[in-house]
Amino acid sequence: MKILHLFPYLPSPPTFGGALRVYHILKHLSQNHEVTVGGFCDFGDMELFKEDFPGVDGHLFVQRRRVNYRRLMQFCSLFTPHSYWYNWGQSPKLESKVRARIAEEDFDIILGEFASMGHFDLETDAIRIMDAHNIEYDNFRRMSTLEWSGIRKWFYERESEKCYSEEVKAFKRHDAIFATSERDKAIIEKNAPGIPKFVIPNGVDTNFFSASETEIEPFSMVFTGALSYVPNYDGMIYFLDEIFPIIQKVVPQAKVYIVGSKPPATLKKYESNSVTVTGFVDDVRPYVDQSSVFVVPLRMGSGTRLKVVEALSMKKPVVSTSIGCEGIDVNDNEHLMVRDEPAAFAEAVINLFKDSKTRNKLVENGYQLVKQKYDWQVIGRSIDNAFQELTSNKNIMV
Repeated sequence: MKILHLFPYLPSPPTFGGALRVYHILKHLSQNHEVTVGGFCDFGDMELFKEDFPGVDGHLFVQRRRVNYRRLMQFCSLFTPHSYWYNWGQSPKLESKVRARIAEEDFDIILGEFASMGHFDLETDAIRIMDAHNIEYDNFRRMSTLEWSGIRKWFYERESEKCYSEEVKAFKRHDAIFATSERDKAIIEKNAPGIPKFVIPNGVDTNFFSASETEIEPFSMVFTGALSYVPNYDGMIYFLDEIFPIIQKVVPQAKVYIVGSKPPATLKKYESNSVTVTGFVDDVRPYVDQSSVFVVPLRMGSGTRLKVVEALSMKKPVVSTSIGCEGIDVNDNEHLMVRDEPAAFAEAVINLFKDSKTRNKLVENGYQLVKQKYDWQVIGRSIDNAFQELTSNKNIMV
């Protein structure tokens, strides 16, 4: 099929969840279809992108935008009709380039990543699909429920209200929607009934994220994720304030490694002999390999967390909140442990430190689940099946 793939940033290097999803979807598309790609190029490495996707050179168009004024744009959005995320994704120049490419070529599919790529007003006979990584208004709603300064809480409440109307409008512009979980699919169905929806989960390269023979550091925990992302750093501050002290009372030698780019100063102040905040690393796997337990103490977020399936693929026992593993087809005490209260979360970690039988059961069950359902090769087939169903139905209607 002939596909136009639109994204809000270059996915090379794929160093965070959204970029990883875009990277692997584009990898599948470029290997199995005729693909033209377009989007913004402010983030990511253009030369590396061309190395990763040599087949798209000559079928690539990008637009640069100003991103140095993020805080100013966030503040100004409080006094405009649109959300910050809507304004961040708008570009008449990029929209013009997309329209020009559509006028030049006949595409079967136009696949846009995130709602920010779904606001363009396009006249096309191609099937338009939105890949909804998150439900942004739901994410901001959750953020607004936590304790923040007055201006920040107001910002998240306003973003949620504005994003709701903007996302629903974007949903309805499309002929189909990809959701990362059944939960997200059900929410989108309420907002935009009747539009075909497919669950295309977040996945993992099981060959890359595989277990090794690295010696495990006793009583150690690890968390991975972009720490500029509010749900991630909020989750780890919550862990360090509410959960880690309980663990240390029972296991004084316990340590935690917090691995991810751009940790805020509020998180870095927790650094000590027992808390390591690494900042950006080229490869998270050595930290995951050496740790005893993978922790996911998130209190907010939307979509699904790739870090969970990566940890399961590496055969690590996982303790998560309900939100941390939301949307992933895992069962408590079968694939991982789900604990929402600080004391219960701490107790689960301590038990996994000590109980090899439970660790081994969770590790094996989690790994088998990932291989069967969340490997990117399996997900690629689901994408092709959705394309086939949509194009077949279109041909029947014509």
